[in-house]
Amino acid sequence: MMIDADTHLREDFNLDAVYPLEGKFADLRPRLVNDGAYHQTRYQHQLSPWPAKAEKSHSHKSLYDPGRWDGRIARMQVESMDMEKRMEAFHDAGIDKQILFGTNMDVPVLNRGELGATLCRLYNDWVAGVVKGNESTLYPVGLLPLGSPESMADELTRVVRELGFKAAVLGAYSLDHTLDEDVFDPCYARAEELGVPLFVHPNSRGEMTNRFKNFYIMHTIARPTNCTAALLGLVLGGVFEKFPKLRVAFFECNTEWMLYWMHRMDATYEVLKDDYAPYLTMKPSDYVRRNCLLSCESNEPNLPQAIEEIGEANLVMASDYPHWDAGFPMVVQEFKERTDLTDRQKQLITCENIRELMDI
Repeated sequence: MMIDADTHLREDFNLDAVYPLEGKFADLRPRLVNDGAYHQTRYQHQLSPWPAKAEKSHSHKSLYDPGRWDGRIARMQVESMDMEKRMEAFHDAGIDKQILFGTNMDVPVLNRGELGATLCRLYNDWVAGVVKGNESTLYPVGLLPLGSPESMADELTRVVRELGFKAAVLGAYSLDHTLDEDVFDPCYARAEELGVPLFVHPNSRGEMTNRFKNFYIMHTIARPTNCTAALLGLVLGGVFEKFPKLRVAFFECNTEWMLYWMHRMDATYEVLKDDYAPYLTMKPSDYVRRNCLLSCESNEPNLPQAIEEIGEANLVMASDYPHWDAGFPMVVQEFKERTDLTDRQKQLITCENIRELMDI
C-alpha cells in the first residue's frame, strides 16, 4: 500500500460554497466576480488575515496558467476537485490513499474570535461533504481556529467524533500567540485524549516573510521559518514534556531543516536548560524523535542521514499534489528506484508510518 501524506484541495476555486457565511458575518461571504478557468476564477472577500501588500507580493497565479508546462499543472488543479478523476490519477500513480489539506488554510485558522471558529467549522463541514462516499481512500485533515483558542478543543472533538477525521491542522502560530502558551493546552490535552495527531502545515506568509515583495523569496523562507517557530515552541516551550503522548507532524520543508534544529537546540541545552527550561527532562532532539514526524520528498539527497538521526519510523511520503511544485506523479517511482534506502525503510515511509499515526 502507498499513502500520500500531503495532498491538497483547491477550495479557493469554490470559496462561496466553502464559506457560505450568514447572519452577522453575511457581508463577509466570498463573492464570485470572475468565473474563469483554472487560476482565473476570482472571488472578492475580506477574509485574508494578511496585509493586502503581502497578498499582492505572494500572488503566483501565472504558475498555473494553462499555457505553462503543456497545461499539466493547470489540469491537475481542476482534476483535484473532481474526486473520481483525482482518485483515478492517484491509482495510475500507484498511490492507494491520500491525506487532504486545504490550500489557503490561513483564512479559517488565523482569523480571530468567533469568525475564525465559524470559518473552520464551515470548511470542515464542506470537506466532509467533498469526500463523502470515499472515506476509505480520502482522509481530510480538519482545521482548528488558532485565532479562537478556546474553541479549538471542541472543534477537534467534533471533527473526530462527528465527522470521522483522523487528524487536524495546528497552525505554526496565531496572530497573538505562540504554540507554547497555555491557551492551547486544552487542545493538546484533547488531542492526547482522542489519540489523534496534529499536523503543522506551513504557508508562504508570516511576520518576517511579509516584508518581502518577491514570491520566490517568500516561498523559500516561509515554510521552514514557520515550522521552526512551531517546533521550538513545542519542544523548548515544554509542550511535549507536558503532553508526552502528543504526536505532531511537520510538512513541506524536506528533512534537512529538522536536522539543523535538532543540532541547534541540543548545542545549548546543557548551558541554558537550568535557567530557561528547567521543565525539560530530555535533550530537545529526544523530544523530536519521540513526538514528531515529518514529510520527506522522494529525491532528497540527505534522506539516509535523516533516517539515521530522526528515525525511520518518523518520516512520511508527501507529493504536495496538485500544486505547481508537486512531486506528483513521480514520487512513487522515485522512492522505488532509490538504492540508498532498504525495502523496509521504503515501506515505512510510503505507508506504515502515516498509517500507524492516523490509525488508517
